[in-house]
Amino acid sequence: MSCDKNKEMIGEYYDGELEKGSEAYVFTHLAECAECREYFKSLSIISSAVQKEEFPSELEERIFGAINNKSQNKRSHFLKRIFVPVSYAVTILLIVLSVLLLNRITDYKDQIELVSRQVQAQNQTIELLFNSLPAAQVDAKIENPVIVKAKM
Repeated sequence: MSCDKNKEMIGEYYDGELEKGSEAYVFTHLAECAECREYFKSLSIISSAVQKEEFPSELEERIFGAINNKSQNKRSHFLKRIFVPVSYAVTILLIVLSVLLLNRITDYKDQIELVSRQVQAQNQTIELLFNSLPAAQVDAKIENPVIVKAKM
């Protein structure tokens, strides 16, 4: 194995995560490699300094809180990456639909105005015809049929 892999295993040893079967390999490599021995010594010095140091009780809470915030920020960043383009697409779609509906409404308005003018023209024609008819006299009797005579 390479020294990089052994240095990783040394880190696991100090973290208490190295398997017991791998410890023999690490110590055998330390006997042969001066660079890894120096790395082991430096981690040993750091480990002993850390064990002597008393950490505040809220430090763990702050660390876990920061990690939790980072994961929430990643989620919110992911949602922002998706939400912003989707909202732009929906906005553009709504604008296009609004323009199309406005054109349809304008067409309907023009048709209604045309039909309204036609109805007014027909109404004027009917009034002219009605006013041009002569007055009529209606004689209605029970025994006789209804007779309508134009007065001229």
